Amino acid sequence: MPCKAYIFLLISFGFCISFFSAQTTFSTPDTLFASVSGLIAPLDIPLVLSGNFGEFRGDHFHTGLDFKTQGQEGFPVLAVANGVVSRVKVSPWGYGQALYLLHDDGSTSVYAHLSRYSSSIQEWLIGRQYSSRSFGIDARPVYSIRFEVGDTIGWSGNSGSSGGPHLHFEIRDENQHPVNPLKWDFKITDTRAPEVGNLVIIPVNSQGLELRNEIFTSSNGDTTEVKSGIIHLCVEAKDRLDGASNVCGIYKMEVTINGISFSSYSIDTLDFAVNKDMNAHSYYPRWSSSRTQIHRFRPLPGDRLPIYDFTSKSKLNISVGELIHVIIKCWDAHGNLTQTSYYLKGSDSVIFDTISGDIPGVSLPATYSTSVKINDGDVSVFWPKNSFYSREIASLHSLDDMTFYIGPDDAPLAKPFTLSVPCELISKSNKCDKWVVERLSKNGTRLGVETCKRSTNRLSFSSRKMGWYHFLQDTIAPRLLPKYSSSPLIKNGNLVFHIEDELSGVSKIEGFIDGEWVLFRWDPKKKTAAYFASDLSHITGISSKVTFKAWDGVLNKSVWTGFVVFP
Repeated sequence: MPCKAYIFLLISFGFCISFFSAQTTFSTPDTLFASVSGLIAPLDIPLVLSGNFGEFRGDHFHTGLDFKTQGQEGFPVLAVANGVVSRVKVSPWGYGQALYLLHDDGSTSVYAHLSRYSSSIQEWLIGRQYSSRSFGIDARPVYSIRFEVGDTIGWSGNSGSSGGPHLHFEIRDENQHPVNPLKWDFKITDTRAPEVGNLVIIPVNSQGLELRNEIFTSSNGDTTEVKSGIIHLCVEAKDRLDGASNVCGIYKMEVTINGISFSSYSIDTLDFAVNKDMNAHSYYPRWSSSRTQIHRFRPLPGDRLPIYDFTSKSKLNISVGELIHVIIKCWDAHGNLTQTSYYLKGSDSVIFDTISGDIPGVSLPATYSTSVKINDGDVSVFWPKNSFYSREIASLHSLDDMTFYIGPDDAPLAKPFTLSVPCELISKSNKCDKWVVERLSKNGTRLGVETCKRSTNRLSFSSRKMGWYHFLQDTIAPRLLPKYSSSPLIKNGNLVFHIEDELSGVSKIEGFIDGEWVLFRWDPKKKTAAYFASDLSHITGISSKVTFKAWDGVLNKSVWTGFVVFP
């Protein structure tokens, strides 16, 4: 009898749940530590971090710890405390294969980028994937799966958007807010104090606009002349731990000016709802261009992060000839401290324009509390309310019918803008199908691609990154072929395909054996999709028809069909 019957015995044992919370109550790591007893490390190997809580990542703060796994996959991952499985999430991107364990006090531990789960979860998962005909899963088993502290819940891996084998680990409070796991003693060696670099001084003009093209920098111990008037301050600061050269984030910073407290913050608890405001806490031009971690002393008006312990209500205004003394104390989570000192002297020898540089095209003032819409002929761009974090000059410049600049590109956005153009502007045949935009660097290098939406006779796209965008049509289907030879069948009975798309990207895959849907594990990093013979969704010894399909972001489709004989 075909072994497909095994699959159907596992069907309908779960349901999807959501974990998003609008609450704003936070638990501190100290109170969680008192309520979670017997917390152990999630790996039984020497603990070395490649990433820590609160470091800058992409457009957000990192919400957990990244444990190195010696460049390998397959280390047992342990339950850090007693708990029940509250969520199993599988995705080609992001956390990959992740497990959420709910503890008795209401906190949750999260284990991500796993290679596989324990057998009790794996059996439920494959049934759920086949019943929903989907590789991606976000669900909770309807029956209780419980682990005791120290039990193996799965094995470490490199799934999802992981850049290499490691375990991403989080602890969240009862409201699903991530808290700093380094408040618990995981026996991580750290004798290295934070590295604090140059002070960055940003002049602010009479309109309240930062003159980011006119910044000053000051080294520890130096006296630096700066433009008199209102200034914003920030400093380069990062941390490293013993046993690894990886750049991590700091834990706490205190700033005094002329002996008076000016600002302080500590990264104990984060909130997913506002975590992208890391872009406002960072000095965005340097972070977006060189990944340099530069921390602002005071939050911008639209910054909603829950990390600030104290910020001065007074703007920092330096007079001509005035000397101010800035002292920065910076800690990591293990208590290592670095202190630096800077002297700034106000000067009137430098004069800046009211607005730094000429702004091409059509421009309008923008604030964090208002919406902005700019029209340039039939082309329009719209920023909803609370898109900007501070005062900016929003702009739209049409270089030609296909290329547009949305600015300022050195400012972060809390919400995406939307640019809209009429179809006939970019398409002589007035065809609005399968269009995308590529985001370009100043030298024309492609930085990313967004798919366009069609509404009647207009095309639009949205993005949280401003800059140069160029429209183009994607008419090429994904590249799809067997991975290793003319046949997808390999010696162990698995089927493996290679899939990639250079423009809008692969968005969906699907596979069949003799007309029946089968599970293909999709790994975009490796550009592969694999059916495992261990699923037993095939009949051995006879010729079976295999069909595999792949779609890109604008729904161009590729199909491979052939016959194989499973061993």
